[in-house]
Amino acid sequence: MTGQPPLLDPSGYPDPGRPRFCAQCGGPMAEEERSGRRRPVCPRCGWVYYAKNALGAAVLIERDGGVLLVQRAHEPYAGGWMLPAGFVEYGEDAEGSAVREAHEECALDVRLTGFFGAYFGTDDPRQPSYLLVYHAEPLDPQAEPVAGDDACDAGWFAADQLPENIAFQAHRQALTDWQARRT
Repeated sequence: MTGQPPLLDPSGYPDPGRPRFCAQCGGPMAEEERSGRRRPVCPRCGWVYYAKNALGAAVLIERDGGVLLVQRAHEPYAGGWMLPAGFVEYGEDAEGSAVREAHEECALDVRLTGFFGAYFGTDDPRQPSYLLVYHAEPLDPQAEPVAGDDACDAGWFAADQLPENIAFQAHRQALTDWQARRT
């Protein structure tokens, strides 16, 4: 139904997937205590819904001591800066998502060179999520980023000159770790 606010999980965070009707048989869901939490349960067939955190993938690309960030063109956090990143699609590998997002967000074709870290955030109004951050380098070392997809700008920032408006808790944590590892 359109116009309705997202249902909240008992954790208090929005859960856009929380069903009102059973995904197995279509019957209306009831709320029952299961595994220490109230969950949607189908009284007709017994199917139980378990909320899941979203998963995102990002690339951390360094050049001349700086890091590449993109500026968000849309809400949430329009105008905020972040690593090139996006949600991992259903059935998609997180590493493949990171490579795809680098291309979509800043027109760079990259290869991943390692895993940087995993970060959890609860400040995305859509739902809590994990962000997997990968080290990456452009296939063409001279290529310059060009904002695209959900980005309105892209640029390189020195560790001591990061913008103040970093979007998303997980990105702020990753960039804080990046700064700390540089010293």
